[in-house]
Amino acid sequence: MSQPELEVENRRNIYRIIEKYPGLHMREIKRRVGLSMNLVRYHIYELKKYNLVSEVKKDGYKRYYPKRGRKVIEKKDKEIIGYLRKKIPLSVVIYLLNKGDATSHGEMAEELNISASTLSYHLEKMIEGDVLERKGRKYELVDPGHMMELLTHYKPPQDVIDEFIDLWDDLSL
Repeated sequence: MSQPELEVENRRNIYRIIEKYPGLHMREIKRRVGLSMNLVRYHIYELKKYNLVSEVKKDGYKRYYPKRGRKVIEKKDKEIIGYLRKKIPLSVVIYLLNKGDATSHGEMAEELNISASTLSYHLEKMIEGDVLERKGRKYELVDPGHMMELLTHYKPPQDVIDEFIDLWDDLSL
C-alpha cells in the first residue's frame, strides 16, 4: 500500500480492518484497532474523502466497505453482509443453511435459544433485506448458494464465529 492517503499507520490499520471484515460498524472498528472513537472517526472521514471507503447507513448503524481493490462489494451484498456481522442473523443463516429446508419460528427460537420476540424482530429485518422469505408459517433463505458464497468470501470476525460456535455447541448437547 504505497498510496499517500494510507501513509499514516492508524489509517492504514483501519483500512486493513475494513478490507478484511467489510461491513463492520465504527464501534467494532474501534475495538479492533484499539484507538479512541474520535481518532477512528477522523481516519474513516479521511478514508471516505480519498474515496477508499464507502459508508452504508441502516438500522442506526453506519457500516464501512472498501471501494477499491479486489473486495469491491455490490450494493445489495453490502446489506446482506451487514446482517452477517450480527450474532442472531448470522446464527439464523447458518442454522437454515445447515437444516437445508424451511423452518418455523418456534423451532428456530427453541433450537437457537433466542426469545421469540427477539427472533421475530431479526426475522422481519431479514425479510425486508431479502435474506429470508416466509412460506406459510416457515422461513427459508432466499438464495442459500449466494449466502454460502458471501460467508466464504467475507468471513465474520473471529469473535463472532467463536460466539456462534459456543451457541452451536450448546445446541449439540
